[in-house]
Amino acid sequence: MRPPVARKPLPPHEEVQTLPHYLVGEALDGVLYISSPPTARSKGLTSLLGRAPAGWWWTAAPRLLMGQDVLVPDLAGWVGGRPATMGPGAFIDHRPDWICEVLSPASAKLDLATKLPRYARAGIQHAWVINPVNHVLEVFRLDHERWVLKHAFVGEERVRAEPFEGVELALSPFWPPC
Repeated sequence: MRPPVARKPLPPHEEVQTLPHYLVGEALDGVLYISSPPTARSKGLTSLLGRAPAGWWWTAAPRLLMGQDVLVPDLAGWVGGRPATMGPGAFIDHRPDWICEVLSPASAKLDLATKLPRYARAGIQHAWVINPVNHVLEVFRLDHERWVLKHAFVGEERVRAEPFEGVELALSPFWPPC
């Protein structure tokens, strides 16, 4: 039997690429965060994917490369169509125009305290935060690298929210059954 070969540790943004397909890796400030795929968190996102307004392209759980950081929002959208750098398993280095995070007890702290400020610094113009436990959709717009809360929808059945005011969205698929 051969002795194990010492392996030089990879930087976290490169380590993300070595994870098995059934794990999600994010690298923030040199720290690797590993989680399960967002299937349970994003139950209602599939209804959004089929309703992209004209001129928008959306995808679930993209791996966004922002400098040395890798962030994976639950959903991201680009005006003008699919980013040129998009490919299976590839990082996307073209910043989205909109992101959506669906909070869970395991993800809320990282999503709110760490990732949202990074999205603002990157210049992403719109962010939605969905809290399925409290039945809240918060809609934010960027203003000088700061998020401004434009609207909070609480338990409504159907809403119109920027930047997709032309699309009526049912919130009920995001809420867990009572």
